[in-house]
Amino acid sequence: MTPPFAAYVLGRLGFGPRKGSLYSIEHFNSLGAGDVDRLTAFVDEQLAPSRDGNGNVTDADVDARLAHPDYVTLGKSFDQSWTDYEVNGNPSGGPYVRDLPIREGERAVFVRAFYSRWQLVEQLADFWHDHFSLYGYDRYAAPTWEHWDREVIRKHSLGNFRTLLQKTFESPAMLYFLDNYINRAPSFNENYAREILELHTLGALNYLGPELQQHEVPSIPAGEDGAGMPVGYVDADVYELARALTGWSFGNGGNGTTNNGLPAFINGWHDIGQKTVVGLFQAANTPPATEIAAFLDRIAMHPGTGRHIATKLARRFLGENPPQEVIDNAAHVFFTARNAADQLKQVVRAILLYGSQDGDPTIPGCFSDIANFGNKVKRPFETVVSALRAVSVDFTVRRNVANGSPASDTFMDRFRRTGHRPFDWRPPNGFPDASDYWMGSTAFVHAWRTIDWTLDEGTGNEQTPLAPVLATTLAEFGSNVAQHTPNKLADFWLTRCFGWAPDSANGWIGTALHTQVRDFLCRNTDTLTMFPADVGIGAGPAGNTQGIGTNSGPNYWYNRLRGMVDCILFSPQAMLR
Repeated sequence: MTPPFAAYVLGRLGFGPRKGSLYSIEHFNSLGAGDVDRLTAFVDEQLAPSRDGNGNVTDADVDARLAHPDYVTLGKSFDQSWTDYEVNGNPSGGPYVRDLPIREGERAVFVRAFYSRWQLVEQLADFWHDHFSLYGYDRYAAPTWEHWDREVIRKHSLGNFRTLLQKTFESPAMLYFLDNYINRAPSFNENYAREILELHTLGALNYLGPELQQHEVPSIPAGEDGAGMPVGYVDADVYELARALTGWSFGNGGNGTTNNGLPAFINGWHDIGQKTVVGLFQAANTPPATEIAAFLDRIAMHPGTGRHIATKLARRFLGENPPQEVIDNAAHVFFTARNAADQLKQVVRAILLYGSQDGDPTIPGCFSDIANFGNKVKRPFETVVSALRAVSVDFTVRRNVANGSPASDTFMDRFRRTGHRPFDWRPPNGFPDASDYWMGSTAFVHAWRTIDWTLDEGTGNEQTPLAPVLATTLAEFGSNVAQHTPNKLADFWLTRCFGWAPDSANGWIGTALHTQVRDFLCRNTDTLTMFPADVGIGAGPAGNTQGIGTNSGPNYWYNRLRGMVDCILFSPQAMLR
């Protein structure tokens, strides 16, 4: 069932609406008289998040939660993190703290996704973490993770791509992960160079195969973006870039370097010969810093890089087969804004608002075409986060909480089984963004089990539940059991979870999904008979005299109420984007 435009937008730009927040359907609808105006205003609002003096995005709710004393790594400088978690991370006889940054980082990403009003920023951080993918528990990624997340990915996700590429190149985590720390002449290691070209910049779509030599690659015609540059790259470009990258490492105490994690150049390892990368020639004995900067400039600003990134962004936000005209326009924006400080912001805006700027929000396949709804399924992270946002979960996932309520380690262990644990993808290509990959039963089942655990956690005696299902229900209907009918409860929670209803008068009543959810509440324990759908739970007949806040046999109404919410959150309607 197709949702209203506002619900569709909020489900695509972020992790779904959260009632009572500034990322809600009510807020979206307050921004203009029509969908086009509202979309433009909302996109511009999301692309201009509040920032502190260091350029970090701020959000009062998120900041307060991440100030919890169980978070100790998030605000540290790179130098301090290197000292605390790399140099002193595994002391003899002392506590092992080397992986505290990644453990906090993988939990903080849930906190931000649950509560941040800047949902598009969170989606883009997720996108760029996949684009410049690192395995979070890798040798030098784990102790420096918060710097990578904060200073490399998040700070530059709406900035300039060349600057972002430079920051990834300066990271010890990246140089180690892709083996450039051992890249030395004459037997150069091509791993990092190949991934820069194949994954980070021009992409496989601009790879012309192993047969062509550099001089055989045709040039971009006059009048097109990048005229005169080669149209793509070949294996020789990889090898030449790998030679340019020889000697570029980081300080780890070996090979004459200081153990500080900072960029280091080992002069004796560098290939000083002439090189050509994507049509750009550098003479022999060019200063190494000048040489690598020129090559990174070249590939970062090549129009093929714009097409590659525009294609990936369009697939993330529009669907797996986005219109070519959207990609072409965004790639042109990428090229023309290549020197702008907000280049990536301009590209994202061009993708999201293409078509709607002309007052026609129905150009097929564009973001503003609501027919896009359902052309992608949610990945496990999106499934869990959107579900728990919908029920107003109150859960600051944090480190080293193994028992009691809330048990953050238990939450993370359950979610890990979905195959989408944050930053736990080992190849350098990032988690797949194709729906087919996630359609297997394992991802769905373990995402649902994570949601079910969260809805159940804290519901025992004298505990505060993480998801206030009962409190939310009673706040809506009061304590009068006559109001607690299966029909009303099912309609309320369907509307609450999705943020909308298909009929202004009857809500979800009469839809197949409402009937299925309602019948979950109505079915008697004999599995054959049904309680009346319009008689309040606890109001009779025989066998139905306990209210929804009770949890004893034979009906266990409190569990069943939460189970009904589970049924909504596990429905096909909830799985679609």
